[in-house]
Amino acid sequence: MPRTVGEVMAAVKVRVDPGDDLRGLAVALSAARTGLGVVEIEGGGVITERDVLRAIADGTDLDEGRVGDWMTPDPVAVERATPLDDACELMIDRGVRHLLVREGEELVGVLNMRDVVGVLSGAAELGSVPPARGS
Repeated sequence: MPRTVGEVMAAVKVRVDPGDDLRGLAVALSAARTGLGVVEIEGGGVITERDVLRAIADGTDLDEGRVGDWMTPDPVAVERATPLDDACELMIDRGVRHLLVREGEELVGVLNMRDVVGVLSGAAELGSVPPARGS
């Protein structure tokens, strides 16, 4: 039986506002041992650790830079019942490591590449992929 996104997804660990500073975001991502923050805006948004790295490379002061200036609005999302294979194909096609998971209009979780690899490789049971080492 094919697996669904809902079987592999994780809870959203970090939620931020577009006016939050990048340093606070980085601290929150590190504390939660995750690479994705959901930005609380109309239509939804996300910001990742890679966005923070882009800001640093651009010379942005993390205390002055704002989440809203570096986030991605209207991110890719799938339904909880989406087959995992379809979600993986979408991640590859879009070049993303995270997909938001919705049930109708409600955000119910996030699917990330690390969880997918852990489950599909057999290295971890459904819902039990441990946090990255050193994070």
